[in-house]
Amino acid sequence: MDKIASELLVERLADWGVDTVFGLPGDGINGIMEALRRHQDRVRFVLVHHEEAAAFMAAGYARRPAGSGYAWPPRSQAASIC
Repeated sequence: MDKIASELLVERLADWGVDTVFGLPGDGINGIMEALRRHQDRVRFVLVHHEEAAAFMAAGYARRPAGSGYAWPPRSQAASIC
């Protein structure tokens, strides 16, 4: 199966040490959700019920000694790397 463009993004996040993405699926990020599914062995997706919760969870996750979390909102202007 050929790579999709969003796979490059997910692969780069994994290369940077991001092992967990917190987010809320939406129609604006379907490609990214597919890339996360294809790379679920490298990057784990944690479903949240609110975009703000994703940011809080990523910030808390990043405070652990070896952690780097990423919050991915479905249609927001900004994403948060913690």
